[in-house]
Amino acid sequence: MSKKIIEITTIKELVEMAAMSGGAVSGHVDQTDEHLNGGAATHGYMGIPPETKERNTVRREIQSEVLLRKYIRNKIRESIKRENKEEQQLRLVIRGLIKEAKDQANPHPSTGINKLRDAFRKAKPSIKSKFQQLTTSEEQRTSFIAHLLNAFISLFQQLDALNAQGGDPNPVPDAEIEGPEGLAAPPEGGDIEGEIEDELSGLLQEIAVDVEDEEEGIDVVTDEEAPPPQSQVEKDVEKKNTLNSEREEFGSGLSDMDKTGRNQSFDAFRLVQSYFSDAYLDLDNESDRQMFKDWCLYNLELLLKSYESELNPGLEKPEISAPEGA
Repeated sequence: MSKKIIEITTIKELVEMAAMSGGAVSGHVDQTDEHLNGGAATHGYMGIPPETKERNTVRREIQSEVLLRKYIRNKIRESIKRENKEEQQLRLVIRGLIKEAKDQANPHPSTGINKLRDAFRKAKPSIKSKFQQLTTSEEQRTSFIAHLLNAFISLFQQLDALNAQGGDPNPVPDAEIEGPEGLAAPPEGGDIEGEIEDELSGLLQEIAVDVEDEEEGIDVVTDEEAPPPQSQVEKDVEKKNTLNSEREEFGSGLSDMDKTGRNQSFDAFRLVQSYFSDAYLDLDNESDRQMFKDWCLYNLELLLKSYESELNPGLEKPEISAPEGA
């Protein structure tokens, strides 16, 4: 025989349930008394001594009190858990604010590193979002990392050439190399409000890039020389072909690697490139520029490794039924 589960959501229901439970116990006691008294009692409390009635009433009240105490204890536990969770979130916010205050109060001796920290703070949300969408295979993420590091090396080469600085790009240092304090990739978590603000900035930057792409194809012509209007499909195909050409150029030299990872890396680089190039071009001191380049590549590699460790590629695939008529 299956047991029926009754859900109690209010104190009133709890008290009523306790009363019903007490009545059941009372009925059992009445039947027992009837048997012991030789059948003198019939139903209810007829023939039951007053002390027995009082004892049954007290028993029902005790049962109600026990259930009520249990209900209250559970509610208190839930309240404490909720308060502890809120307190933990508040601690994270406070810890992030303290860390931010320390960074502002104790800047690094190198101006290049201070500029680099600011660039990473702005770029991290976009890089993380694009990277952690790649959950199908490790090859996709490996391609993303290789293309992004290669793009940053090429970026510094171009910036140095434009500044007539020259110099070969510095290779990415090995992970075992330890740098000055404060140069390692900043840990995730802590500064919740700052990360939300950076995420919003990244999304706005992405929207701005899309709008800019749309505006680039607009030409001002007279009515006489206006070409026939393109359909939306033709516009989409033309835009996709242009994008694919840019991605092919972006991945030159790494053509044997996964193209999905390359495409995601291209999109991420396009979103964050200006953060680093603008900061680098602000630097006039050779030592600052060298510190910026070296530790940018080193921290970028560490950052991507930390995102890889956070990612769980073994996500369960949901069961989706075929649409009607399929």
